[in-house]
Amino acid sequence: MRERLVVTLVAMTVGMIAIFGVVRAYSTADLVKNQERESVSEAADLVSVAVAARGTENVTRSFLDQLTQDGQTLTYMAADGTRISTRTVPRDDDDISATRPVADTGSRIILTQEAAVSAGRVSDAMWSLVLVGLGLAVLAAVIGWLLAKRFAHPFHQLAIDATRIGEGHFDTPVHHSNMREAAELGDALRSAAGQLDVLVRRERNLAVVASHELRTPITALRLSLEDLTLWPETPPTVADELHHGLTQVDRLSSVVTALLEGGNDRRLDRASTVDLAIVAVDAAKRWSARAKAAGREIVVIPCADPAMVRAGREAVDAVADILIENALLHGSGTVTIEIFRDNTHFRFRVHDEGTQVIEPGVLHASPEGDGAGLTDAATRAESLGGFIGVSDLPTTLVSLFLPRADRQRRASDAVR
Repeated sequence: MRERLVVTLVAMTVGMIAIFGVVRAYSTADLVKNQERESVSEAADLVSVAVAARGTENVTRSFLDQLTQDGQTLTYMAADGTRISTRTVPRDDDDISATRPVADTGSRIILTQEAAVSAGRVSDAMWSLVLVGLGLAVLAAVIGWLLAKRFAHPFHQLAIDATRIGEGHFDTPVHHSNMREAAELGDALRSAAGQLDVLVRRERNLAVVASHELRTPITALRLSLEDLTLWPETPPTVADELHHGLTQVDRLSSVVTALLEGGNDRRLDRASTVDLAIVAVDAAKRWSARAKAAGREIVVIPCADPAMVRAGREAVDAVADILIENALLHGSGTVTIEIFRDNTHFRFRVHDEGTQVIEPGVLHASPEGDGAGLTDAATRAESLGGFIGVSDLPTTLVSLFLPRADRQRRASDAVR
């Protein structure tokens, strides 16, 4: 937009300067020629007086040469027809001539100025005009660029705001402008952001409720089956059947996840693929200063393989922040972040050395909750297709379970 405004303003200015320059060139050429005619006429008057003062009988060519300037010729016509001239070049139709009688002698003089002299002076005047025109064009370009920058600035700010709103930041403060068109566009953008925010919140709440109602019994069933496989009283054959049952439960969980998503392409806040290993490193960097101020340390155990999940990066970051903040506020000692991989899920584990005070098991989401702490983390996790689990250990270990991207993709393909 800025470039178009600059080009338009400069083109209009150059066009007006060109039209003005052509008219001004013709008038300047005529003015210079008139000045040259007046100059030749005045010089002819002076030459006539000089010849009369010298006496017609004493007029010689050398005397006439002294009365002329470069580009001028002088011809003396005596009363008896005698002709003395300084001319050495042929006469041109555009030469400027002035004829004056010599007082009371019957003779006359003809002063002629060559056309090249007048053309040179017209050319000098034209060059000055061209330089002024170029200067005005450059000045117009600079002023046009400044004006275009000022006019385009509100729309550039609105474009940035629209990009952030499109990325899901519906609370982005839209810039205000005194320009009427930009102000109307900003109002429309605020209205659209508000409506999108309502739609996304409604969709997210629906997903949370549906996820809670469907996944909670599946998760409870899985934990029970997994617990049974660990019992020493469970016979190996039964344990094998339980493992088979766990596989079917995981498959059912993946199918439910795929159905709840309803296809990422139709989601307003559609997810992308996120590497939990990178999330862990970035989260540790964000909280390291606060941990250091409290005399504690955050350690990330490197993950050999990528831990890819399908989720919004900001949503995963938010859950990670809640888990780390919970460990710093309510735990003690070193906070360790580690990524584990099982058959269907990745576990984002946050472990501290404080005594376990949270009841082990799955933390349930609460869409109508206060939106704080681990409850908020559970709500966010279930909206992502995962859940928050607390391990039964002497120390605190809270894990974010998220479905593996590869298994989730297979389940989605199977549903389709």
